[in-house]
Amino acid sequence: MSTQWHPIFAQLLRLQVEDYYEMRTTMPVGDAPRLADIVLLRRTSRVPPPFRGLWRHLTVWNLLEYKGPTVSPRLRDLELLVELGLGIDRRLRGEPSGRTLQEPKPENVSFWYLANHLGRQFIHGATEKLGNLQPIGPGLWRGKVLSRLVFLTSAAELPVENDALPFHIVGQQPIDRQLDVARLVAEQPAEVLAAYGGWMATLHPAAWKEVEDMARTARQPYKIDFRPAIEMYGLPYIIEQAGLQRVIESIGLPRLIEQIGEKEAIKEIGLDRIIANLTPAQRRELKKRL
Repeated sequence: MSTQWHPIFAQLLRLQVEDYYEMRTTMPVGDAPRLADIVLLRRTSRVPPPFRGLWRHLTVWNLLEYKGPTVSPRLRDLELLVELGLGIDRRLRGEPSGRTLQEPKPENVSFWYLANHLGRQFIHGATEKLGNLQPIGPGLWRGKVLSRLVFLTSAAELPVENDALPFHIVGQQPIDRQLDVARLVAEQPAEVLAAYGGWMATLHPAAWKEVEDMARTARQPYKIDFRPAIEMYGLPYIIEQAGLQRVIESIGLPRLIEQIGEKEAIKEIGLDRIIANLTPAQRRELKKRL
């Protein structure tokens, strides 16, 4: 099944930044390409955001281009990101400020390229294009173009910390890394845990199952929200991931039959199959009752 990574990433990111930034996932600029990959963040709060990890580098305006784990990064994307970013910058300066802060200086605008993994060859090519690209942490590089900051992010190399959770939840990583992410998700406040846990259980079921069992013994019972995953993938896919037998055991046969209705269940199974599966003792009892 094909996965639409961008909506999942945008949903997880919104939980982190919505108290401090206006977030847009569509921003038309002429016939600009790849709008589905773009997230725009504009600061709305004068209170400094509390981010201590990756997002402490966010500026007043930020244009994020996200590439899912099944998409290979391309150097051509950087040119298009800068072209699109400058166009959006111009458009924003012509809009009423609304809830956002006053128009920032160019150095308070940044363009982000977010990928699952950026290899040495890509970083070398990006350095040639930008001319001033420098590593500023694991999986994070910073450059500058026309006074605007440019950030390159390689999710596979980012530390497992709160700010980077949307990348790690959506990303494709080794099982030991998935377990580290699952442990961190299990430590989140209830509201965040409900949303993040649903996606961990959907995208990384083995890692989440192992950590969830430990987490439930260490804290009060909690519920995770599968509704976004069900809406995107459909209920049959979620049941397949969980395992049909596990779902039936969890619900219980009596409750399933109650929901279906006894007459409907008999009709669906068929009398021939029911009789064929009776034991000799059950058949004698049936005859006696008839």
